Amino acid sequence: MGPLSEHRDVYKQALQSKDEDALLREKTCLTTAAASALLEQDAEAMRRIRACCADLSALADRFDSTGKPGDRWRTLGDVLTLALESGKPLEQLRLVLPSTVCGMIMKQIKDRPGITPTELSHCFENPKQKSHISNELKKLENAGLIYRFKRGKNHELFLSVLGKEAMDSIAPLRSVPTSSQQEPKRDYPYTNPDRMDRLGQPQLPFPINVNG
Repeated sequence: MGPLSEHRDVYKQALQSKDEDALLREKTCLTTAAASALLEQDAEAMRRIRACCADLSALADRFDSTGKPGDRWRTLGDVLTLALESGKPLEQLRLVLPSTVCGMIMKQIKDRPGITPTELSHCFENPKQKSHISNELKKLENAGLIYRFKRGKNHELFLSVLGKEAMDSIAPLRSVPTSSQQEPKRDYPYTNPDRMDRLGQPQLPFPINVNG
């Protein structure tokens, strides 16, 4: 019995005894092994992990109380299957990068589930990006990140489970707010008001660079 089987068996025992510390520890060990196999593109290791964890989702749904019980194992199985079948283990993460056309398409579908390809094309002002939308949608479909639902004559677009997981894995880009340019404050609370009336507002002997 190898290390993976040992971790799986300890996890199952922890489910029965409701040992949350052991549950979290063994989940971390198994998912770390899966992440390592994905990053190293080790197909044999991915097959072993997928087989080892194949029956954990149903057990977790019944007995694991540490949050999202069986979802972890279902998602893990989906990612491993996608990696093995496509030969591109982390392709789904590359496709959802915010700086790419695919990434922008994914964001629009996430924000507006059911958006049609025609409506999607209106979200892009760049003609070059518009011409690529059809090809980019095919890439996302082939990677298992989105799916189409036919309603009448229209095809509505939705994120798949893998697509949602991939989007959650990409940290949103946060724009750093620029400080608004303000006139330098020229209030002098301790100045004698009578003197101010006679002399006017004091002027500094050097210019102030507002932009820093």
